[in-house]
Amino acid sequence: MTDKFKKIDRQYVLSDSTVNEYGFRLLTSGYQLPAFKKNPIGYYMHRREDGIALKWEDLQIQDDQVVGVPVINLSNARGVQLCDEAENGFLNAASVGHIVVLEYSTDPELMLPGQTGPTITKWYNKECSLVDIPGNCNALTRLYDAQENELNLVDLGIMPPVIKALQQNIAHELRHLLQLADETDNNTILATVQSMAAKTNALELENATLSNDRQTLEQQITDLKAAHGQYEIAATLDRALEDKKITVVLKEKLAHDYALNPDGLKELLAVMPAYRSITEQLKSRQQDKTEAQWQWDDYETNDPTGKKLKDLKANDAIRYKELFEKKFAA
Repeated sequence: MTDKFKKIDRQYVLSDSTVNEYGFRLLTSGYQLPAFKKNPIGYYMHRREDGIALKWEDLQIQDDQVVGVPVINLSNARGVQLCDEAENGFLNAASVGHIVVLEYSTDPELMLPGQTGPTITKWYNKECSLVDIPGNCNALTRLYDAQENELNLVDLGIMPPVIKALQQNIAHELRHLLQLADETDNNTILATVQSMAAKTNALELENATLSNDRQTLEQQITDLKAAHGQYEIAATLDRALEDKKITVVLKEKLAHDYALNPDGLKELLAVMPAYRSITEQLKSRQQDKTEAQWQWDDYETNDPTGKKLKDLKANDAIRYKELFEKKFAA
């Protein structure tokens, strides 16, 4: 021992052939020990940015395990604390990192219960850290090929624990929202969601169709109201022209000014007197003077319909009574 490093008096298991926290396993029989021995460094919790924290000595394969003894770098900022934690039994685990996959297999015969990822049959690591929890999800294991290209964990069927836990939480929430049994598998959950999505899309399409139909119907109603209003205006103006209340020129102007207000046009024309020429007005006055001198018999002779007598009764009840009594009281 020197002041620069200290070898821990205990042996650590770096790896074995069991299924790890990520769902795959590293075969000890395929471990390339000489490759790691060339530079057997390690970090604390895989944090390369904190500098080299240790190196490994006495590396060997015992039964189905890769084992070794850590030598702590006391020059590292965390070296003394790391040494104390290892010696006092607070850091009891080692975790291989920067794993280089030389060969792997998805053969079901090589898989153990609970294994979801491939079996790495030939490999080595470029570092091995001391960690508080093996397979620490905060220090996600990365796999590389021989050319140092990072391998896609999902493509290899490897599910990191943090993602697996997230998926489990999501699945639990979906079962609750969809009112499914707790034992419902993910495929059934997915099928249920897809079915609901299809129904939602169909409903949205139906609503869109109904909305379009409603808009079309509303437009048709609007068009019919407009057409009816135009018809009313035309008919009202035709009657007014026939009654000589307006001229052709005035008719065109009123049609434009009251195009959207047929009721207002009716009110206006109702109080407008019919146009009469001077000759007609003179004849009317003469007729009024003549009628003023009519007796009952004159009314019956000149107006067989009895309209003028009714008008007289309504407008001049005294004269009507006078004529009636003169005719029938004798």
